[in-house]
Amino acid sequence: MLRGKFTTIAVIAVVLTASLAGGALAQSGVLVTVLGGYQWGGTFKGWDGEAKLNDAGSWGIAIDIPVRPDTYVELIYTRQVTDLSYREYGTGQLEPANELFDIAVEYYQIGGLYTMHKDGPRPFGTMSIGATRFAPQSSIYNSQWKFSAVLGLGMLVPATERIGFRLHARLLLPFMYTSGGMWCGGGGCSVGVSGGSAVVQGDVAFGIVIRL
Repeated sequence: MLRGKFTTIAVIAVVLTASLAGGALAQSGVLVTVLGGYQWGGTFKGWDGEAKLNDAGSWGIAIDIPVRPDTYVELIYTRQVTDLSYREYGTGQLEPANELFDIAVEYYQIGGLYTMHKDGPRPFGTMSIGATRFAPQSSIYNSQWKFSAVLGLGMLVPATERIGFRLHARLLLPFMYTSGGMWCGGGGCSVGVSGGSAVVQGDVAFGIVIRL
């Protein structure tokens, strides 16, 4: 429900911005975007149950460096602070979830952003690869780094020659290639994970763009 409200507010904000835009965010120059969003999904299948990252807000920053009028190299960092819950497998169904600990999920990505070369609002697509850090907010457990890929669609909306707005929705895919305890430390292991599949997450975000 909260995710739906956030998406509605973000869409309204972009529509209003587009209707008021009198200038055009120049298509040359480095773009720096400060992002606020909402992130959901993320289930780890284990031997005796499954762990889930609960839905929560996120924030981030994107730096887009132009290589052609319609193409940018994008560096993007996002961070979500949430909690991890765990359900054991019962007889044919999952048992009630228990909260394990608070955790930060950080995405460090490099890739490309491709826009339509035109004035006014510009749709874009983005693809990137990098690393995802799962960092329990407790010294008992160790952080885990995983390879990840991200796909997204969005819109750049101009307000002036140097200021604009960005709305995007992305599919986030950290890959789990290892077997064993996902979070281990002095207090023991909390989740046993195996396999080589991706943990699927998604996010939607709205940001202020500044052209340098």
